Amino acid sequence: MTETHPTLRLWFMDWHGGMLDHDPLKDAPTSTPFQPGRLPGLCAIVPTAFQFPCRPFMEKRVSMPRAFPEMEMQELPHNRVAFFLPRHKTYLISVPFGSGLVDYYSPAQKEWETFLPLTLEMLRGLSLLVTPDTLKLEDDTGEDLPTPTLHEQMTLRFGERNLPLFLNTDALTRIGQIMPGTTASIDLTWQIDSAPAPLAVHRQTAPTPEPATL
Repeated sequence: MTETHPTLRLWFMDWHGGMLDHDPLKDAPTSTPFQPGRLPGLCAIVPTAFQFPCRPFMEKRVSMPRAFPEMEMQELPHNRVAFFLPRHKTYLISVPFGSGLVDYYSPAQKEWETFLPLTLEMLRGLSLLVTPDTLKLEDDTGEDLPTPTLHEQMTLRFGERNLPLFLNTDALTRIGQIMPGTTASIDLTWQIDSAPAPLAVHRQTAPTPEPATL
């Protein structure tokens, strides 16, 4: 009997707040805006207990014949990654111009070559956060926070406050696990090297869109 090992699916946000996706018409990777309740058409499958660097298996939701080049997922600070192509000594890059160009041949790793891995649970939490009338958010001063919007540098903007998602991956997971009609205290980290601050998160009882499993 062949032994099988548990695997994990990861989806990726680019530096601009878009999601790494797949264009079935061109059979090529692309970047699309984040949509609550929708899983992007491209993900990576890795072992559950993987270590960096890691060779991910890239999976398209719509099966198409063009193969992905061999890529190595490299670890970056604060939960982020880069995709390195050993054969060409280049990096995957997401360019914000045009219709979400994703290219394999960037010569160096900088901001546009940076990606944030997100699990299904993290995507569920992000969907809940950006969907109006889904969550009631109250900070440690008792102030209600508005429904945030997604912006570049992988941040959520609550009015004039920016929340880096890459500092709050555990919080996204916990928010995605809150049951309708219940409240949880979630610690958020607003800046690098700052102490987490508690946020009371109440999930409303009305149905909301959530990503479904593939």
